[in-house]
Amino acid sequence: MDTVDFVYRFDPRNPSLKVPPDDAEAARKNLEDGNRMFSRWMYSCRTHDVTKGSPRYVVQCNGLEVGMVRKQDEMPRQAPFAVVVGCSDARVPTEMLFGQGFNDLFVIRVAGNVMGDVCMGSIDFALAALSESVKVVVMLGHSGCGAVTGAVDSYLEPLKFWARTTTPMLRSIQERIFVAVREAANGLQAVWGADAVNSPGYRTALIEGAVALNAAQAAFDLRQEVEKAAKWEIEVLFGVFNLHNHQVSMPVVPDAPVADENVHLSYAPTNPEEFKALAVQMAQFLKPRHFDAHHAADGSLDNGEAVE
Repeated sequence: MDTVDFVYRFDPRNPSLKVPPDDAEAARKNLEDGNRMFSRWMYSCRTHDVTKGSPRYVVQCNGLEVGMVRKQDEMPRQAPFAVVVGCSDARVPTEMLFGQGFNDLFVIRVAGNVMGDVCMGSIDFALAALSESVKVVVMLGHSGCGAVTGAVDSYLEPLKFWARTTTPMLRSIQERIFVAVREAANGLQAVWGADAVNSPGYRTALIEGAVALNAAQAAFDLRQEVEKAAKWEIEVLFGVFNLHNHQVSMPVVPDAPVADENVHLSYAPTNPEEFKALAVQMAQFLKPRHFDAHHAADGSLDNGEAVE
């Protein structure tokens, strides 16, 4: 039977075959290359593209780092090269989507990838206890995020925020996302026009724009935390996992095809103007295909431009 396999491989003859990255740039490339492999595997699964040489998608595991090779009673040393803060969504398998194995990533997952006290405590632990191995900290959002969707719906219809079905704890998550939603809305208005809220597809666009801005906002907070800890050699990155093409990118083009060049982790924002630029850029990507022709015909096309 033909299969398309995704394999975790350990070579007992060469247990340390997988070498950890030396610096932040190498770590970033490692994560991006791993995601390219994962997205190609997912594409093969969808298209039933089975060719010779299966299994073709292999994640090398360093046996020395997971205790496969050790002395009696010796514990393996925790040595991840990246800290990844992501959403708890079950459709976003962090190690797999980055093509990583055991002891490669220190993963923190919370609904909406919001930066609460417990999340921050976990990050502080990683920065203090694992700084010898950690090269990058990554904030990872994902398309169609339920927490962001809830915040968008409450933003558009505030009564939903106060509904009995929205518990105090859910409200606290949404509150941390509202600024990202507002900035995304500002970007849509700047690019789509003053009447953007009445345009077809507005809610969907607002959700996807807010997902990107929420990841950027959290990455900005992460950068401040890393700088406060004086870990200058650790770089802060962010991106969004697109559930449609299974690639991590920033900025995010929702209907982008599977292509190696589309995988890209961005550096965390360093100033407020970058949030505005990202909001405008996302609004350009999210415009309905018929939008420009329709608004040019009625003379209402806005002059907002995307940031290159």
